[in-house]
Amino acid sequence: MTIRSLAKNLPKDPFKEGWVFGWGVLRDRHPWHLVDVYADHAIATVEVRRRGADYVVEYGSHRLGSDEFVCGISLPEG
Repeated sequence: MTIRSLAKNLPKDPFKEGWVFGWGVLRDRHPWHLVDVYADHAIATVEVRRRGADYVVEYGSHRLGSDEFVCGISLPEG
């Protein structure tokens, strides 16, 4: 069982319609796999621990309803 992310409640990406910012839990090796996107780094970290060493937490932008996730971006100020 995964922890629910409630991704629809995440802050909107002002540059991309239908995208939100959040903490993505993903497998960064082949085959790439996006588990989900979370509002809180601590919750995302719990999910990574459940998944194992191949998974990481990254902050990025996610297109809702898809597995598209762009990471390696800076956190918003404030």
